[in-house]
Amino acid sequence: MATRAPGKLAGRAKDSMSNRSVYDPSSPDFRLENSPFYLMAHADFKYHEDMDIVLHKHGVSKPIYRVMTVLREREPASIGAIAEAALTKRSTISRIIDRMVEQGLACTAPNADDQRVTEVTLTPAGHETLRTLTPIVGRQFNRAMDGVSDSDIARLLATLQKIGANLSKLPIE
Repeated sequence: MATRAPGKLAGRAKDSMSNRSVYDPSSPDFRLENSPFYLMAHADFKYHEDMDIVLHKHGVSKPIYRVMTVLREREPASIGAIAEAALTKRSTISRIIDRMVEQGLACTAPNADDQRVTEVTLTPAGHETLRTLTPIVGRQFNRAMDGVSDSDIARLLATLQKIGANLSKLPIE
């Protein structure tokens, strides 16, 4: 059996793309290359596969870069807020921040109003590392979006937000 590259539609599925069953894993018409979740995972994997190589060249892991990007928008931020924004467990974020502190990329301090809350900020070295990495990540974004119009990107974002909201509702069981 030949395998097809993601995005190439099987002949019979291509003819019936208006039929939602080609996307539904419970349907006999379903094919993996028509799965939105498979295609999202594939694109995410390819994007991050390259990013992993580039980030490691600069001594930064993907999780550290993710925390840095959260802090770029919300600095200072509590560990809980970082975990929520980074879509990562709080205990994992705590370990990532410990590594960032060891590498001199971030510092922590208790919140002035609530000593139980630890706030995280990037150090000057963390800001410099982020400034160095941002154009590299921008090139990866542009590479990924080559040939994709601004309106398609906007529709993709709106669709992903809608899917995320749907999945945030009560679980299926």
